[in-house]
Amino acid sequence: MQLDRSPLKMQFLKKKLRFVQETMEEQEIDMWITFTREGNEDPLAQDLRLGGVTWRSAAIIERDVGRTAIVGNLDVEAIKQREFYDQVIGYASEGATPKLRQVVNKRRPKRIGINASYDEGAADGLSSGMERYLRHALKNYAKRLVSAEDLAIALRARLIPEEVGLVRKAIAECERIYDAAEDAIRPGKKDKYVHDFVQRLVGERNLSLAWGSDHCPSVVVGNSPAGHVGYHNDTIERGNFVRLDLGVSYEGYCSDIQRNYFVGSGNVPSGVKRMFETARDANDVALSALKPGVAGYLVDGAGRKLIVKRGYSEYKHALGHVLGRSTHEIGPLLGPRWPERYGKQVEKPVQKDMVFTIEPSVTSRYGPGNLEQDVLVTSSRYEELSKPQDELIRLG
Repeated sequence: MQLDRSPLKMQFLKKKLRFVQETMEEQEIDMWITFTREGNEDPLAQDLRLGGVTWRSAAIIERDVGRTAIVGNLDVEAIKQREFYDQVIGYASEGATPKLRQVVNKRRPKRIGINASYDEGAADGLSSGMERYLRHALKNYAKRLVSAEDLAIALRARLIPEEVGLVRKAIAECERIYDAAEDAIRPGKKDKYVHDFVQRLVGERNLSLAWGSDHCPSVVVGNSPAGHVGYHNDTIERGNFVRLDLGVSYEGYCSDIQRNYFVGSGNVPSGVKRMFETARDANDVALSALKPGVAGYLVDGAGRKLIVKRGYSEYKHALGHVLGRSTHEIGPLLGPRWPERYGKQVEKPVQKDMVFTIEPSVTSRYGPGNLEQDVLVTSSRYEELSKPQDELIRLG
């Protein structure tokens, strides 16, 4: 999924630098360099008010939160007008190397964070060519360069109260759309009809979809396979189990919720009831493990173990992910230890001020069931931001 299209609000950015500073202190990183240029802009450049530059440019943040920008001479005034950096240094035909060396030599950092990451895409913005340039420019410090992925996580994934407030509004809007969408889930209607109906509701409320329009919402009827797909051109029939996955963006902050339905007035099959109850119980047991300091794989393992113990196959994805300005935000992943798929993301500890989705999946011959909800990690446990679905919703 793409990162958000607009930069972090300036008033939020300045407050969130304390999260970055805390992480720099914990990891003894003295300086963080985001090195970017036209054509392959670093994903964090916009947030750090270095988006839209032409030549090689560096955003340098020090552990005391001193901020320096090094840019081509024709970009100097534009970066100054953004009023984020303490100093903006321009260069001409000599290139960026002399200025980079000058700033770094003056500070003599022992550890320098750079945006190179094996597992976190948004923290991996330093291209191979730019890294070669940077290592040559700072050849006396090349052995001091370390990954800044945890600094990027601190900036994006940990939310200040104002951001949490916007996530709450995105969730409330999403829940209102879910309530209105029930009118479309009727026997004889195509899953595409439901998909288009929900998208119209989002547009009428002047909201944005939280991810790509081709699969937001995702509508799964019966035992059609779940996935990042909008619909399968199935017709809803009486007795079908139907699942919706929808997220909306409100002022740049996302929600991500799933709901489950049974269509028809007859008795709900015992297999559907058991599947739903298992999904609900897996959500609850996963939430019981969610707290600051716990590795993501342990939260996933709690829900996964219950599902398998009840005789269902284990789901082939993570139990949950960080939610914020993008739906799949960088940060700790609540997933299994599958190193070739998830790397070290699942080893990272859950942190206070992060919002997570909780969405273990239970699949039976009736279809896939997920009871996805959004929760905020607090100082001791968690707070439910979205309303959990405690009962199967019956329609038609």
